[in-house]
Amino acid sequence: MEYHVLTLFPEMIQNTVNTSITGRAVKSGKISLHTVNIRDFADNKHMRVDDYPYGGGAGMVMQAEPVWRAYESVRENSRAAKKGKRPRCIYLTPQGKVFHQTMVEELALEEELVFLCGHYEGIDERVLEEVVTDYVSIGDYVLTGGELAACVMIDAISRFVPGVLSNEESAQFESMQDNLLEYPHYTRPEIWHGKQVPQVLLTGAHGKVEAWRREKSIERTKERRPDLLQKNRPLTVAYFSPTDGTKKAAEILAACLTQSPRMLDLTRRRNRKQEMVFTEKELLLAAAPVYAGQLPETEPGLFTNLRGNHTPCIVMAAYGNRRYDDTLAQMKAVLSARGFVCIGAAAPVIPHIFSEKLGQGRPDEKDREAIKRFAVEIKKRIEQAEEHGFQEIPLPGAPDPAPKEIKPVKKSFDREQCTNCQACVQKCPVNAISMETLAIDERVCINCMRCVKICKAGARSFDASATALHLESLYLQPREAEFF
Repeated sequence: MEYHVLTLFPEMIQNTVNTSITGRAVKSGKISLHTVNIRDFADNKHMRVDDYPYGGGAGMVMQAEPVWRAYESVRENSRAAKKGKRPRCIYLTPQGKVFHQTMVEELALEEELVFLCGHYEGIDERVLEEVVTDYVSIGDYVLTGGELAACVMIDAISRFVPGVLSNEESAQFESMQDNLLEYPHYTRPEIWHGKQVPQVLLTGAHGKVEAWRREKSIERTKERRPDLLQKNRPLTVAYFSPTDGTKKAAEILAACLTQSPRMLDLTRRRNRKQEMVFTEKELLLAAAPVYAGQLPETEPGLFTNLRGNHTPCIVMAAYGNRRYDDTLAQMKAVLSARGFVCIGAAAPVIPHIFSEKLGQGRPDEKDREAIKRFAVEIKKRIEQAEEHGFQEIPLPGAPDPAPKEIKPVKKSFDREQCTNCQACVQKCPVNAISMETLAIDERVCINCMRCVKICKAGARSFDASATALHLESLYLQPREAEFF
């Protein structure tokens, strides 16, 4: 991340940013700081950059020309200019949008940022219209200048720049991430002024510790910032993932949206039979793999046991680098008919179950970065919906396509290696394996290969080499994840 700060007092910025965590980040090259003294671009011997306001009034106004020249000195050599664009320029002003956590995460995705710090009564409006892309306030109060506000923003944004914090989870899992305040912290000694560290923190039971922290986080928010609870939106991830590829992609997105998603595994038959009801204050992420360009056929159908009440949802169709075709549109149709509002969609690439070449290593770092950007966009849509309501998005594909015939894949079963653990019988998503004979009913099987993946004895295998060769001849070129 590269920061450029246009200011009358560069030493204020330098002394603050070059201290502590951000100072170490500057020294290590994780972030870079460039301050530009606007006075250096004055056209008079006294280096004066302000004048009296037209129309009268108290105070002085910073002139347009020195600010413009200072900005141009940055723009001409910026990364954005090399791409034929203008850099993102933030003007710190009480008249701007109030700085908040979603804005932090969004700005942290930029390669460079320009901060314009006003002083006196402000800056000539004409130059602001020329250079500013974002008007931002750090609160409903007035400072003597924009320098301290710029330092606040740089500090908050830098925490989300990879490598700035020694423990990156410190940025992802702390106050404001779920519109909840952080839980209480304790360190040695165990007893201080007669006050004991909560016993649960001394047990070493990680599950109980996390539950306690979540409980205290909610309690503290209710007590100190009850307004935040109105914005809190619990996330449920309902996924169908026989070989875990879809689940992993969904977990990446979920982690960018919340600290503690509820995971609902629809690969399990019993979970698809239990009706679940969601309120308008919740958020659903529905994720499924793509089989022959469509949603896998199960009984009962995927996501048909979910009931919403104008509940916003995101649909994810994970595919093995071929095509997702109608899957997103199908998922949207199923959920819209059940009270959900589709506000976003993702089609990430995952490893193909029939090929060792298609989609291997995906989602990769580039995919993760794209998913992170998508998560920020979803958060912005949710915030905007607080005023205007949720808008359902259009998606490509047919919402009710004719079912495609899926040819059976050659499968092998070694009875001698089998330990008769019955795992394949119990965990088959479509109940296609006989409990008595362990044979697969090809009329029911959807070729998900879950039985092969979970067989610890290695008694089950499949041969899809011909299919793999065909697919690799057509779809070997890596595809980009798509978002809507």
